[in-house]
Amino acid sequence: MSRPNAFTSMCRSCRRSYMAQTRTQPQTRRHASNTARSQEPSSLAERLGIRIEPETPPKEPQALDQIAEALRKPQRTSTSSPHPQRQGLNSLLTGDLRSIARSARDEAATRPSARVSADEPYHLTVYAHKHNTHITFTEPSRNPIISLSTGNLGLRKAQRSSYDASFQLATYTFRKMAEKQWRLGGKKMTHNQMMTLADIRKPGAMSGGAGIEVIMRGFGPGREAFQKALLGTEGRMIKPLVSKVTDSTRLKFGGTRSPKVRRLG
Repeated sequence: MSRPNAFTSMCRSCRRSYMAQTRTQPQTRRHASNTARSQEPSSLAERLGIRIEPETPPKEPQALDQIAEALRKPQRTSTSSPHPQRQGLNSLLTGDLRSIARSARDEAATRPSARVSADEPYHLTVYAHKHNTHITFTEPSRNPIISLSTGNLGLRKAQRSSYDASFQLATYTFRKMAEKQWRLGGKKMTHNQMMTLADIRKPGAMSGGAGIEVIMRGFGPGREAFQKALLGTEGRMIKPLVSKVTDSTRLKFGGTRSPKVRRLG
């Protein structure tokens, strides 16, 4: 026996209200399921109970904020300046550049190379190998003052490896040391204290300074030529200032195999 239909026992008004109720019921169920799903934790961190702080955008530097504010804010116009906003931005940029330069100068003054001991002498380095001779005169802070080789005298190729060329180079260097004036601390220093060879105090006296340290390197013909020029009349102005002579020739212990010795004949 078939089940009687429920609509047959309803009047027309009851049937309409029942049909309206069945139409709205799936929508309410769907809305309730969506709200329940939205209340569930959306990530694994929330399910595990881990609290994550929201990311904050990095703050812009203060100088950039000032520049942006200067660009946004219209400044007062004057008859003398056609572009006051551009002038305000330029003044702001120049102020920032000055502060950057000042901080860089202060940081450079705190470096170890800038703090030189009062007992550190000037250095006169002679690098003499079998093909050429190089002479360098530096400050106590290792800033070069004069750097010359036999090529600066106009000599070329085989002429640079002779004893005569090294002797002429030593004489020329001593004369340049006596004539040249240099700024203490190099070209980048702010003060204008000029130094000459006469300002270097002689060592050994009560108020004497550290003098000049001669550093020899290599056993080429320029080594003996420099010694002869320093002890002769050519080095009469340099010799009293020499406080120490050091040999810094590099010696080989082990290492790679040396090249084959050239033998002529």
